[in-house]
Amino acid sequence: MKYYDTSALLRAWKEGWLPLEGMTRSHTVAEWISIQTGLGLVYRDADGGLVKRNLSPADAAREAQRVFSRLVFRDLSGPQTLEAAVLASAREGVRGSNFHDFLHARTAEIHGASCIVTLNTADFQRMTSLPLELPAL
Repeated sequence: MKYYDTSALLRAWKEGWLPLEGMTRSHTVAEWISIQTGLGLVYRDADGGLVKRNLSPADAAREAQRVFSRLVFRDLSGPQTLEAAVLASAREGVRGSNFHDFLHARTAEIHGASCIVTLNTADFQRMTSLPLELPAL
């Protein structure tokens, strides 16, 4: 089963397709809604210019229901999260926001994902030996 990180699910929604199956962490919902209602996503307008759009909280909640409806939620326990912190401390470059990505990778590994679907392949290559895939239809 594929593991989807937040970047992959934002891309899927933006491009108008949704994964038919897979897994993610519960916290991915929080990230997805936070980005959609805060920073928003960048689109090209009819003239080719870049436009940033975000969703209202109600629209984001409704769309999250759709995006995550076919995914299974797999999370780390408290002790597994603390163990991940120790493992991350031994890896070069896993600090700051990369620690959050390390938790995605660790969750995928522990729960037997076949690969991680992400736009952030450069960081994930340092964190896991699981195959990485770009999100695509």
